[in-house]
Amino acid sequence: MPLNLDQVVARLAGLEEAILMKLLDRCQFAYNEAAYTPGISGFDPPESATLLELRLLHQETVDALFGRYLVPEERPFYTGLPRPRRLVTTLDPELHIRELETINLSGRILISYLELLPQICKPDSDGHLGSSVEHDVICLQAIARRIHYAACYVAESKYRLEPAVYQELIDRQDEKSLMERLTRKEVEQEVLRRVERKIRSLQKASDPNNRIIIAAEPIVYYFRDWIIPLTKEGEVRYLMQRR
Repeated sequence: MPLNLDQVVARLAGLEEAILMKLLDRCQFAYNEAAYTPGISGFDPPESATLLELRLLHQETVDALFGRYLVPEERPFYTGLPRPRRLVTTLDPELHIRELETINLSGRILISYLELLPQICKPDSDGHLGSSVEHDVICLQAIARRIHYAACYVAESKYRLEPAVYQELIDRQDEKSLMERLTRKEVEQEVLRRVERKIRSLQKASDPNNRIIIAAEPIVYYFRDWIIPLTKEGEVRYLMQRR
């Protein structure tokens, strides 16, 4: 099926909703600072990494074996993962990318997520460290999927709308002008409004006696300050290698 920007935008809206649902599930647990403190994971023998780092590494090890990272939008947080044992052809012929790791922004995504957590979770500990990091991994993978999907498919869709304009900038390797060309402030504002509406809607039917209800603002600001800028950086990376 030919690449269609409207379909890409619709897919992004679905990925955004998945992120919001997963973040709302994560904040049902306390922050649980111990899960992010090196050397106290509870592993025997002891490990120097944090519990989250270990949980994420072991999850990605399994995912790598099953071929998850052969998919353009699925970029890992770790390097040195095992080669896939399930070999599948997953590179979309509509994309023009030689090396998928060119657009890998997972390291910055992890930093951003760890900054967000204290803003949406109760600051104490509830003892549910294992459940907390399980939800963290789910959230991180959902956020990374949305950013890397947009980096590939939005960039390619925009290129096809104005190929001559974008190709000139690519030939000049003009990152600054590419970023300016890709930026649509009105679209970004609509994304933020949609995120806020969805957070309020998803929580509207929840019983505050049974579920923790959080303010929408920290997650809206997270999209504004992290998800949208990282997405555009990924788009620039995609285009810079598109020759």
